[in-house]
Amino acid sequence: MRTMARSHGDLLSRQFQWTLCGAVAAGWAALLVVILAHPIFVTNDSLSNYAHVWHVSESISNGGFVPYHFPQLASGDALAYPYAFIPWTTAALLRPILGDWATTLWLVVGLLLVVGATLWALPELRRPLSLALVLANPVLVEAVILGQLPFLWAGAFLFGALGAWRRKNWVLATAMATACNTTHVAVVAPLLAVVVAAWFFREPDKRRLVVCYGVSVVLSLPAVAMVVLSPALQQSGTGVVITNFFGTVGWRALVVAAPFGALWLAKRSPSVGVLTVLVVLALNAVLVPVRGNDFAWGALTRSTDDEMVPFLESSQFAPGRIYRVLRASDGKVSMYQTIQHGGVLDSEFFPESIRRQNWENRSDYVAFLASRRVDFVVIFRSYDYRYKTNEHELLERMVASDGDDHPAATVVTRYPDFDVYQMTRKP
Repeated sequence: MRTMARSHGDLLSRQFQWTLCGAVAAGWAALLVVILAHPIFVTNDSLSNYAHVWHVSESISNGGFVPYHFPQLASGDALAYPYAFIPWTTAALLRPILGDWATTLWLVVGLLLVVGATLWALPELRRPLSLALVLANPVLVEAVILGQLPFLWAGAFLFGALGAWRRKNWVLATAMATACNTTHVAVVAPLLAVVVAAWFFREPDKRRLVVCYGVSVVLSLPAVAMVVLSPALQQSGTGVVITNFFGTVGWRALVVAAPFGALWLAKRSPSVGVLTVLVVLALNAVLVPVRGNDFAWGALTRSTDDEMVPFLESSQFAPGRIYRVLRASDGKVSMYQTIQHGGVLDSEFFPESIRRQNWENRSDYVAFLASRRVDFVVIFRSYDYRYKTNEHELLERMVASDGDDHPAATVVTRYPDFDVYQMTRKP
């Protein structure tokens, strides 16, 4: 009787584990369906993907070539591929058929690829609690709701390289490692280097590992050059780049580390595993919003904001001129709409490139605008409220210039929620 009771208890335990895993998977399915319902998924980091895919698609469709430059970003100096060549190009090929939704689809595909590649690389995770832990990882959830498409695809290639190496498919492993490095040089390539270094100590054929990884690094050098040459790196400043590098890589490394943690946890008792899954699930409701990503959760019900479109379609808008578009809480949709209507942005889509800051005086601000060859500044009141900079005030002071030789500004138009200024030089 005691043996039968223990067996019945084990059965109930396994059933509960699979039920818990199924609940986590169902939550993911619901989340992905909601994301796919958006032609454009407007969240923190997503619009950069839509913009680059749009530009690449336009170049392929109209000129029949894959572009090198992106002349409508960073005052005309941007690159079409600072990273993400594989996902952006493949999405661009689908865009004539699917429109912007191709990029939305590719975000979801990136999540499916990274989970599938993880389970292929580490088949030991194909257990209910281990799988639930992988799926419940807050960093993985955050990557999706933030719209980090290149990171997801690069992570999939990383685990693809690991899986191919474990199956002794050296060529595929090298190709996957190259794809990983070229897709996200700044964040995922360092993580791959850490994985390779850790694997080195348990790899019997160390020479082959070094050679294959070395080949992948050499093949990835053009992608490294693209990152170095990207205006976003130069516009951000060395200190900002270094700070963001360690902060970003350290946090996103948990997407790579979590599956290995799940392997360790699989050796513990089921009760410990269940408790860990529940704790990790709870962290999604705590860590993600605490990290300032409550805006990203709002993307699930957010639609694109067209408030700036009337201006872009008016005679007051000047295609081909350089615009500095400053707005908050629209996910940079206004910036995307500006380039689609023929305008040129003074920055890329990254916050560091936009340079949301206070200027000590008017001269410094004028010098900044001149360095980016800005013709027009569009500034929303939501930007003033959110970032509390003195840029709007400086623009008004430039409008009220007293007629000296200092650069000034004129008001092009005023809308209820934003003002448009043109940079001028008084005679």
